[in-house]
This record gives sequence, structure tokens and C-alpha cells, in this order.
Amino acid sequence: MIAGLTPRKVVESSRVDACVVGIGRLGLAFALTLERSGLSVIGCDVNQDYIQSLNDKTYETSEPHVTESLKTCKNFYATTDIKAAARRADVVFILVATPTDGADQYYDHTTLSHVLFTLGKSIPKSTPIIINSTVYPGYIRNVATTLVANPISYNPAFVAQGDVMEGYKTGGWFGMVLIGEANPLIGHTLERIYRKISPDAKICRMTPESAEICKLASNCFRTMKIAFANAIGDIADATPGACKTEITEALKQDKSIGSICMTPGYAYGGPCYPRDNKAMAQYARQIGAHAGLFAATDESNEAHTDRMANELMQIHKKKYIFSDVAYKPKCAVPMIDHSAKLAIAARLARAGRRVVIKDRVPLVHEVMKKFGSLFEYILL
Repeated sequence: MIAGLTPRKVVESSRVDACVVGIGRLGLAFALTLERSGLSVIGCDVNQDYIQSLNDKTYETSEPHVTESLKTCKNFYATTDIKAAARRADVVFILVATPTDGADQYYDHTTLSHVLFTLGKSIPKSTPIIINSTVYPGYIRNVATTLVANPISYNPAFVAQGDVMEGYKTGGWFGMVLIGEANPLIGHTLERIYRKISPDAKICRMTPESAEICKLASNCFRTMKIAFANAIGDIADATPGACKTEITEALKQDKSIGSICMTPGYAYGGPCYPRDNKAMAQYARQIGAHAGLFAATDESNEAHTDRMANELMQIHKKKYIFSDVAYKPKCAVPMIDHSAKLAIAARLARAGRRVVIKDRVPLVHEVMKKFGSLFEYILL
């Protein structure tokens, strides 16, 4: 049982340690991480062909280490029958998409709420439910607890697409495991699971409400550091004799600042940073707190992209070539969400400049889907 973290082999009719609802790019990596730690795991999703490819172990992905982990796993099974799978599990994790919709709760919780409602009618009320998807502060208290009577905890991960498995190995890229526990017993169970995954991870246990805010706060602090480093870089670039690299390398040695997110470069992007910063600002305004810090971070981030684009506008070339255009440098997966480099490329192209995107085939295909004929393309 999960209480003793004793491995149990997955067969279609047996009890299992954990059920993971939502086994997309993040959820599958999480389910396989749990399996590698010694737990028996059932994963649930809606696409039957996808589920079959997981069970046949023929599924392949560009996300590093996932394909290899799937092929070697022994106690992982996938199904589309969420109700039956959840009834067999000692604990249920939910990792479905909560995309941005900009409404009152900023994230679209529709799928998450549907899953919770389904589980509420399907599993014993004593089964712990752990939400791993990003939610808006107050969601668990105000919405989730009205949909199910089960104890609900919040356990968001700090992992990055393109390095998900590596991130999960350490409990998260920044060494912190965030547990918003419904009660101390569930918190203790989750802590022991993460100790098996990463013995050195820092476990931070708190209420679900605190964890909802803490998750956003962690990302917001890094967006602030990125915007700050770029702002200092812009000031140095405009100051004769100053060198932004010298300045930021020195700042990294300051123990109160640290080295993470302190290298000047492109503005922050990706699926999490921009939206979490805006979500925190919106939540602050809704509860009557001051949102100026988060708004200023966004303003500074956008201003940095404007400055880089304007500088390139002053350089007249026959053509501008952009490579490595994913949302972060050397990203292993073809994701272009809020890519600052692409935003600059698009600004140049719309101003009549000849712009070429030269990149890996999957990335070029993603750019073509969004921008079409705006650019010329070279496949690597």
C-alpha cells in the first residue's frame, strides 16, 4: 500500500498505489517518476489510441527520457476509464491542463472541475485527491471542495517542458517540493513519496491556500529577476564604458541575489512565467492588495523586447536570420509559447524586413502553424 510505500504490480483488476488523471507531457512524466520510485501507477486520459500506444510501449516523444522510462517501466498501466482506475487507487493525482482564459479566475478550470465532479461520484470519500495542475488562489476552498467531499491537497510541480523528467527527479528544478496538505496525514504521505524520488529535496508543507499563492509567488520572483537583469543590461548597454556581463556576473556573487535568472538576454516567455505573473497581479487587485510590483515586471519585460526590436530596426540587413526560436534556449521540445525571439522576428517582418526562421523541423512547423507566410523558413 502507499501508506508503507511497498511496490505492487499493476494488473487490470488489482489495487494500485496511485492514479494520475491527465497523462499529457507533464502528467506522463510524473506518473513514470512515481513508478520509478517504486509505486504502482495507473494513468488516465481520454484518447484511446494514445492510451494503447502507452500500454504497447510504442509511444515516442521528444521530451527527454520519457520514451526510455516508458519502455522500461514495469508497474505502470494506462486507461481511459477514469472512474474504475480512481476507485482502485490509494491516492489520486490530477494533472490536467488549466489554460489561461483571462476571466475572474484567470485560469480555465473547466476540465479540472469536471474531473473533480466525476471523482466525487466515483470514489470513496476517504481517498485523498491531489491537484497538481496550476490553479488560481482560492480555487480549492471556493470551488473544489464543493465538487467533492474528499480531502483535497495542492502539489504543483516546478518543472520545465523540455526537461520534465530531470526536474521531477529532484522534486522540482529549484529543489523545493510544495505540499498544500488537506491534513497532516496526507502531507506526511506525500513527503515520504518525494523523499523516495529525491532524498535531498526541500519539503515545504502548508495549507492548500498558502500553496496556491506560493506557487505563483515562486514563478513571479523569477520573472522579476529576469526583468531586473535585462533592465540592468539595457542601462549598461546605453552607458559608455559599462559592460552588462561584468555587472551581472558580480551581482550573481551577492548572496542576497544569487545566480539563477540573473543573465541578461531575451525577455521571459513560455507557458508558465507570463501567465502566472499576470494571475498574481489580477488576484492582488481582486483582494485589494497592491499589484504594482507584478504589473511593473510585465511592463519592464515588454519594454525590453521593444528595445531589442527597435535596435534591430536600426540595423539594415538584406535579411535577418533567427535560430533557436523556442520559448527558452536549446529547448528539447518544439514549444514557442510567448517566445520573445519570435516576437522580435514578427515585429521586423511586419515592418517589411526579410526575416528567415532557421531551425529544427519540429520548431519550424510550430512557427509555420502560428505565423504562416510571414517568414521564410530553412529546415535544419
